[in-house]
Amino acid sequence: MSSNKLSAIFVASILAVTQMSAQAQTGASAATSSAVGGITADKVVFAAAVVASVASLNSGSSGVATIVTPPAAGSAATSATAAATQAAAANTAVSSALTSLLAAAGTSPDASVTAAYAAALAAANEAATAQAAAAQASSDLDVASRVNVAGVVNGSRPLCAATTTCTKAELLALSLRAAQTAVAAADASFRAISLSLALRDLILRFNPSAAVANAVALLTTAQTAALAAQTAANTSITNYQALATALGTTGTTITGSTGTTGTTGTTGTSGTTGTTGTI
Repeated sequence: MSSNKLSAIFVASILAVTQMSAQAQTGASAATSSAVGGITADKVVFAAAVVASVASLNSGSSGVATIVTPPAAGSAATSATAAATQAAAANTAVSSALTSLLAAAGTSPDASVTAAYAAALAAANEAATAQAAAAQASSDLDVASRVNVAGVVNGSRPLCAATTTCTKAELLALSLRAAQTAVAAADASFRAISLSLALRDLILRFNPSAAVANAVALLTTAQTAALAAQTAANTSITNYQALATALGTTGTTITGSTGTTGTTGTTGTSGTTGTTGTI
C-alpha cells in the first residue's frame, strides 16, 4: 500500500474520531460545535493541523482549502457604503433644516409647531442611528470582502472566526446585514425629511411670511441624497443576492426601500388605501 493511501487512512481515522466525539455532545456545547460540522474548536485545530501536515508531505501544498472571495462581495460592500454615505448627507441636511425651521418658527411658536419639531427631531436622531449602523455594517463587509473564503475555521474575532479568512456563511451574513441596514438608513432619512416638511407646512400655516426658504433648499438637498441612498441600498440587495449565487446558495429575501418624494415630503414605505363601504 502506498504512503499516500496510508496517509489518507490516517487522516480519515482522525476526523472520524473527532466527529464521533462531537456527536456525543449535548446542549449549548453541541449547538456551538455544529457551526463547524459537529467538531469542537480544539479538535478542528488538531485535525486541521494533521491534514495540513499530511497534505504538505504528500503534495507540498497547504491542507487548508481557500478560494478567492467572489467579486460580488466587493460590489455589495461598495453599494452598501454608498448608501450609508448618501444617508449621512441627507441626515446632515435635515439637521441643518430643522435648525433653520426652529428659528423661522419664532420665539413663541404654537404648541402644535413645538410638537411637530420634536417629532421631526426624534426622526432625525433615529435616522442618524440607522445611518451609523449601516456605515458599520458596510465597513465590516468591506473588510471581509478583502480576504479569502475558507471552509474550516478556528479561534474567534469580531468579524469572522478565523484571523485571515471568512467562511461563506460569515461573508454572506455580513452582506445581508449591510443590505438590510442600508435600506433601514434610507427609509429613516425619508421619514426625517417627511416630518421636517410637515413642520415647514405647519409653520407657514401660522405665519405665511416665515423665512423657510433656506430650510426648503436644505430639504431639497436631503431628498436628493436620500434618493441616492435608496438606489444604492436597493443595489446592495441585488449584489447580496449575486453573492449568494456565487457562493452556491440562496440568499434571504430583503424588501427594498420604497420611499418616494412629493409635495408633502417622503415616506419610508408605501401606505395602503381603505375599502369602500356598502349601502
